[in-house]
Amino acid sequence: MKKTTQFVLLCISAVALTGCFTDNGSFPKPSANFTPKQTYAVGYDKLWNGILDTLDKNRITTVGLDKASGVIQTDYIAGPGQFMIVAAQSTRYKYSITLRNEADGSVRMNVVCKVESSMSGSAGSQWRDVTPSNAALTTKLETWLYEQIEQDIK
Repeated sequence: MKKTTQFVLLCISAVALTGCFTDNGSFPKPSANFTPKQTYAVGYDKLWNGILDTLDKNRITTVGLDKASGVIQTDYIAGPGQFMIVAAQSTRYKYSITLRNEADGSVRMNVVCKVESSMSGSAGSQWRDVTPSNAALTTKLETWLYEQIEQDIK
């Protein structure tokens, strides 16, 4: 009876721990061989609105918009995670997008992605910036957003 009770408690604990963890699949990826233009021969307003449409379409919320200075800040987006025996590793990322008018009438767009990671366990969790050690992932996430925006401003 004691072993059965221990087994039931172990199963309940495992279900409770996994029930608190969400794996959001995988990071978005750009198409193969896609290269962002970064300078666009469209009006500032068209590019600005195209960015906002892209963010809306991809369910990415904004936390800061300043059209006059050309800055858009997104909220964090949950990335994939991994459940381990006593802890869970989670990732999240966000974008900072800037627009600048160029002398030739084009608009320059810069997308910067920040990736963070957290280990959740019995001691709690704290997010840390892992962008420098994940340059390839960061570049893929930035390139993916460029591609999404370019598709929306055509």
